[in-house]
Amino acid sequence: MSENIVIAGAGVIGLTIAHQLLLEVQEKKQRPPKQLCIIARNFPKDEPLTPEYTSPWAGAHYRPFPHRQEAFESDKRESAYTRVTHKFFERFALEHPESTIEFVKGIDFLEEPSDQYLNLGDGYSKESLIDFKTLSKDVLPNGVRLGCEYTTWCLNAPVYLRFLQLQIEQLCRRLEIPLKLERITLDSLQEITSLLPNVTTIFNATGTGLQYHGGIDSAVSKIRGQTVLLNVPNPNTIKYSKLTVTHQGKDGSWTFVIKRPAINGTAQYILGGTKQPGDTRVTPRESDTLALLEKARILYPDLMFPDGSFDIVRTNVGFRPARTGGSRLETQQEITQHGNLKIVHAYGLGGMGYETSVGVAKHSLKLFQAKTSKL
Repeated sequence: MSENIVIAGAGVIGLTIAHQLLLEVQEKKQRPPKQLCIIARNFPKDEPLTPEYTSPWAGAHYRPFPHRQEAFESDKRESAYTRVTHKFFERFALEHPESTIEFVKGIDFLEEPSDQYLNLGDGYSKESLIDFKTLSKDVLPNGVRLGCEYTTWCLNAPVYLRFLQLQIEQLCRRLEIPLKLERITLDSLQEITSLLPNVTTIFNATGTGLQYHGGIDSAVSKIRGQTVLLNVPNPNTIKYSKLTVTHQGKDGSWTFVIKRPAINGTAQYILGGTKQPGDTRVTPRESDTLALLEKARILYPDLMFPDGSFDIVRTNVGFRPARTGGSRLETQQEITQHGNLKIVHAYGLGGMGYETSVGVAKHSLKLFQAKTSKL
């Protein structure tokens, strides 16, 4: 039976599921659906972008971390997603430079590393990361106890999302699959069965986990993040053009600089960022911006112009949908008046949407094909 597929959500997870589905159809690993529909409140080409649409605001790079003892199984699963994504990006970046994916060196500096970091625990070692090594003490900044480097990647989040949407549109035309993009704010997944009665599968990529009968997953909460987009001196030759750096202070806060690549243009740089659970402020907070800039004066002085100023292009605010217990990747069966409905849940990735995107999409497609509710 041909599937009528709906993807709820047009963030990086929802678009990547659509993209990977179509690639598998093209490679004859999946049967073509009768129709593909993406339902979302926001889409990549929207102007202006809203803070509730989190994906365009992301720094969008890969920064690994060791599996935490209290969340070992979910960290292990999500770390596996990042490796699938990394492997796919290696080939995809060469085939599609317009995607803005660039491979660079990543460096972490930690002033008070946890035991998992100091012991190079699972997920943060040469067994799981490419070109991983610890840095000698003589090259560490003042106050830093542990420094590590590895191969990572970065991309331009808003450009990449628009690129994904274009890829989806082109693949649907090539494969002769009808595509609908519906701008709807859903109150429940059940609404989809009224809007599209013939739907057979829903991929739930709503971030916060919209539920079938309404409401969001009670285990999901939003974590506010504020970053600054900068123009910098010598943007194409500055050391951060080939390097992302993340610094953790003694207070546990993270300060990072990530290149935002440009196609046929000038690269800009993301300076971040805050991690503020329970903070619902959608507009930038000046005190957060000033605190970031003060840290950058010490940690990343190359971002300043000779007169000591920063050229701020925009201050970004987004809300990461984090889920207690880890992301939800499983299926749910519902009976509607039109027949059986399969829901594939894929949400709650927090700030790891881009890092895990391809891995989550591929797992979601396995769940789509499987008879069991979990893999």
